[in-house]
Amino acid sequence: MGGRHMGGRGPSCLLPAILGVVLAASGAAAQPRERAPRTAAPAAPPSTRNMPEGSVPLTLPEAVFLAIRSNRSIRSQYLQRVADRFSLRVAEARFDPQYNIGASTNRTRLSGVTTTTTLINPTATILLPTGAQFTFGWQGSQSNIRNGRPQAVGQATFQVIQPLLAGAGIDYNMAPTRIARLQEIGSQLQLKALVIDQISQTILGYRALLQAQEQLRISDEALRRARELASVNVALAAAGRIAQVELIQAETSIAQQELALVGARNAQQQARLALLTLLAVNQSQQIWAVERPAADSARVPMERALNVAADNQPDYLRSILAIEVSRINLDVARNQRLWDLSLVAGSAAGSQTADIARTLEQLSSARNDFNIGLRLNIPLGQIAREAPEVQATIGLRQAEIARDAARDRLRQQVEDTVRNIDALRRQAELARRARELAGLQLETELVKLQAGRSSNFQVVSFQGFLQAAESAELAAVIAYANSLTQLDQVLGTTLDTWRIALND
Repeated sequence: MGGRHMGGRGPSCLLPAILGVVLAASGAAAQPRERAPRTAAPAAPPSTRNMPEGSVPLTLPEAVFLAIRSNRSIRSQYLQRVADRFSLRVAEARFDPQYNIGASTNRTRLSGVTTTTTLINPTATILLPTGAQFTFGWQGSQSNIRNGRPQAVGQATFQVIQPLLAGAGIDYNMAPTRIARLQEIGSQLQLKALVIDQISQTILGYRALLQAQEQLRISDEALRRARELASVNVALAAAGRIAQVELIQAETSIAQQELALVGARNAQQQARLALLTLLAVNQSQQIWAVERPAADSARVPMERALNVAADNQPDYLRSILAIEVSRINLDVARNQRLWDLSLVAGSAAGSQTADIARTLEQLSSARNDFNIGLRLNIPLGQIAREAPEVQATIGLRQAEIARDAARDRLRQQVEDTVRNIDALRRQAELARRARELAGLQLETELVKLQAGRSSNFQVVSFQGFLQAAESAELAAVIAYANSLTQLDQVLGTTLDTWRIALND
């Protein structure tokens, strides 16, 4: 909607006839045009008009870029992603072989005999997705007795335990990895949601600065019109066309406009500092928003918006992931209530020599012992074993309720936003028309004042009407543009609109 209207006949066009000087006028006009939903609005030509000397011009794309690069919340979330990705690596390594080496040495003196004992015990453990656990180990010990013959004992062991009920099955043993993968997706969605939120806040902050700047311009032009009217009144009073007492009305208007200008300057500085804080940029930097207050006209089909939101909205997608995690937890809890029945098998071979290194050489010829059997453990009367399943069941139901609530909340947000877009677009169009009519009213009243058929009070009143109409149009255009930004945020399409790919 709309850009700033330049040129044409405005309310001040009649003042040159009275003052004998050339004056320029400008207002804000809305120019609606069609815009396809979920596409970026083409930026209006930047404007550096009224930009204070020494200020740095800032466009909206530049503000968004700075937010992505410097925003502290985004930087913090990227650091969290490092930890999240490492957690996934740990979960993915669940079935990697685990190696461990234990060693000890001990020296004792008993009954006058000194003995030095050295023990080394390397082991390797492998867990399979079926739940089977293989353990390979070797234990060697060396005993050296002073003035005695050294003795070394070595033993190699192998054991496999395959659960048949509790702890058995690929679904159970892959559960931690599957949960970690879902949590990784959830972490990515959380990053996406944060980036979308910060980009949206940056856009709104930029437009708040733009609105404050435009309001400053409106106040400045209102003060200029008040001063010009005061000059006209002086000329008319000198010519005997109006009474001297009517000059007070013009002076009062000047004082009021000066007061409004002070407030507008303060609001502009507040908006500047708020945007710089979002961008994490030096707050002493003087920036100036150079975009024009404009937004393309957009008509969004409701059903299409709802479908897009269901496919892209991060918070809603995370509620669906929570259900999947809860279902996995429930399957795990149910498995743990089964009896502990396992197949156990193993073998061992040992040797004894004078040196610990030679025990390894003799293991190939040593006699192997072998065992195989079943191990059963039936817990009785342990009500606490039901607690995990009860909690997991409740967790699943709560996750489903949360998903349903998120879906309803998302539908409400989408419908409210789409409806607001239509209403705000119409308001912006009406505000533009109201501003144009207010300008014509003031122009007509100035003609009547020149002919002596109007009062100074009437002119001041219509000047106030024009200023209020300009401010209302500006607020309506900014509100409409912000509603489009809010729609992108609700649909989860902000990154698509701005063509941003997360480096994750």
